[in-house]
Amino acid sequence: MLLQLFCIIILFLLSVVCLYYWFLLFASFSRAKDETIKGNKKITFAIVIPAHNEEDVIAATLSSCKGLEYPADKYQIFVVADNCTDKTADMARKHDVAVFERFDDSNKGKGFALAWAFDRILQEDFDVILVVDADCLLDAGTLAELTVVLAQGDEVIQINYCVGNPDESPMSYALAVGNFIENELFYAPKSQLGMAVILRGTGMAIKADVLRKYPWDAHSIVEDIEYSLSLIKANYAIKFLKKVRVISPFPVTHEQLKVQRTRWASGNLSFGKKEAFNLILEGVKNRNMAVADAGWSFLVLSKPLLLLGLCAAVLVSIACVFFAPGDFSTFLLIFALVVTFLYIAYFVVGIYRFGLSWRRFFYLMQVPVTVINLMFVSMLGLIGFKKDDWARTPRS
Repeated sequence: MLLQLFCIIILFLLSVVCLYYWFLLFASFSRAKDETIKGNKKITFAIVIPAHNEEDVIAATLSSCKGLEYPADKYQIFVVADNCTDKTADMARKHDVAVFERFDDSNKGKGFALAWAFDRILQEDFDVILVVDADCLLDAGTLAELTVVLAQGDEVIQINYCVGNPDESPMSYALAVGNFIENELFYAPKSQLGMAVILRGTGMAIKADVLRKYPWDAHSIVEDIEYSLSLIKANYAIKFLKKVRVISPFPVTHEQLKVQRTRWASGNLSFGKKEAFNLILEGVKNRNMAVADAGWSFLVLSKPLLLLGLCAAVLVSIACVFFAPGDFSTFLLIFALVVTFLYIAYFVVGIYRFGLSWRRFFYLMQVPVTVINLMFVSMLGLIGFKKDDWARTPRS
């Protein structure tokens, strides 16, 4: 029966993804080898902060960057005020940092702003470029820790991107848990195992020589993913650094969620639809497992879409029991429930490792509403509803 065949296909795909998740989960419990390599504090950094109408938050970001525990003469801060109509540039100048103002109605977006800024900054003698969004804070030891990783031979590094307001609302908590799972249970073990890691837009450290060899030519709303793939195809491994954090506030209200996540989902999912299978085939054909794994990652990374798949599997298996009763349909329903249980157990482990409190336990009771919102936003992204401009997320 076609209904049973459809159910088998869904359950097979969900089972493969589930095994992949649990494999990485177990890998996350293994400790990386202790390294005795010391960092070189003679390494020079250019901290690049792209900003579009961020006058309300950029002061805190600049204060964080200026307070880093690293020789002050070994790093410089650059603010790229891109098509700003507020006082972002003026606020940055008050903090005595270099400010680039860019006005280009034809080429709007973070990707264009970064490419424009890199062309200018790479003319100077910096060793590493670190990109930080205008609403982010850095751990004080970020640059010092980066020198250690650079001394180990890594050339492209993604800093641990963390939520700064996990306890502000049920929504920010749900997003924080999802982000923690993505970092600690997905990218961290993948990096440790030498698998594909994708840059996340902020907290990206790239050696200047890499940018000179492979100029930033990514201009879509998923510019970080585009550039990641160009590096992976060129056999550059992206290192995930979990010891230090780049911290950003996440959406608290449904309005903020809709603006930010619709943009993210539309970009990521539309890119995934176009490229995921091509990358897998290309990786297998060229025996480049990093490329194949990158394509696979795009298929499995969206938790809301996986939840939609689980719902579909359970509903279709129930339909099989009603419309094609028998032992096989009963088996499909039981199998769907077992797979669902394994996914729930996976998320429970993530929730536990993220940390629980009475407030968070209370928020957990309200998480289903946020999850439904995320699933809705993901569906909008999947069907192509998107925003191509650099839309600023409303602040609390």
